[in-house]
Amino acid sequence: MKNQKFTRFLHTSLFFILTGFAVFTMATDKDKSFNVSKGDNLEVSISNGNIIVSTWDKDQVYVKAINLEEEDINNLKLEQQGNRVIVEFKGEDSDDFRVEISLPSKFNLDLSSGGGNVGVNGNINGKVEISTGGGDINVEDVALKFSASTGGGNITVGNVSGETELSTGGGSISVKDVKSKIEVSTGGGNVSIGNIGGSGEVSTAGGNISVGKVSGSAELNTAGGNVSLDGATGKTEVNTAGGNISLRNVSGSIEANTAGGNINADLISASNSKSELNTAGGDINLSIPADSKVNIVATVYVGKHASDPDVEKMIKSDFEPTTVDKSSKNLIKKFILNGGGSMIELNTASGKIKINKK
Repeated sequence: MKNQKFTRFLHTSLFFILTGFAVFTMATDKDKSFNVSKGDNLEVSISNGNIIVSTWDKDQVYVKAINLEEEDINNLKLEQQGNRVIVEFKGEDSDDFRVEISLPSKFNLDLSSGGGNVGVNGNINGKVEISTGGGDINVEDVALKFSASTGGGNITVGNVSGETELSTGGGSISVKDVKSKIEVSTGGGNVSIGNIGGSGEVSTAGGNISVGKVSGSAELNTAGGNVSLDGATGKTEVNTAGGNISLRNVSGSIEANTAGGNINADLISASNSKSELNTAGGDINLSIPADSKVNIVATVYVGKHASDPDVEKMIKSDFEPTTVDKSSKNLIKKFILNGGGSMIELNTASGKIKINKK
């Protein structure tokens, strides 16, 4: 009798376990195709989940919604309105939900997720706008204007031809090349950008910044990392709270400031505007063409050692100074090159200065 009761109990328990598991895992997929024209628009807005977009040669948009729980079926909308394909999902129970989309490369994208990753595979010949509450964003090439934002994930981008604006609350940002101007900001990650065909504005709350050649002005700011720039034709402004600054092949004016690092600057020509390099605790190395028409004022704080004979070695130069001043707590050397011209100021509180002739 006891064995029969135990057997019925076992069967009943097994039934509830199996049916419960079936309910728990019951999910479905839903798909739909739309005939479209090149240059149409895709609008995706989902409450959660990943978005994956790929390009193909068909004049169709194919949408597949995956891992959709029964409770959320009515919260999914797949429809076409004129030149717009619309995908909306407002469900809350489909934890593993994602959307996979195939479309022509000549298309405009507006993609938004409440917290998932967003990936675009292939070259998009259109405008692209992406936002996610906290996932990563990965995009290949974009032909027109591009903007992307995430609450805390990383952003990785290939080549972009149009104006670009990227932001993340705390991740890293990597861009191969941009043919127009770009604005980038992150709450704490590293930033790496190749060549920029327009102006570049980059800021991070705590990471390193590495930028290639900028065909225009460059403004680079970090609260604590190193900054590296391979070239700029316009005004260059760089600020870091504690890292090193490396500037190469700059033909415009420079304003560079660091609270504790070294500054290495390579001018390929002197600008008509004033340049200023300042560090509170590092060395300054300036390389400048021999035929530059500039005035250089180099200042090192030497304190009570101002009268020591070796103090003058704290400022070394391939050029002969016009004047040397040790009357205060600063060592100041002034240079007038080739009759003088625009002003370059070099200031360090406790480091050394070296001026090199290119």
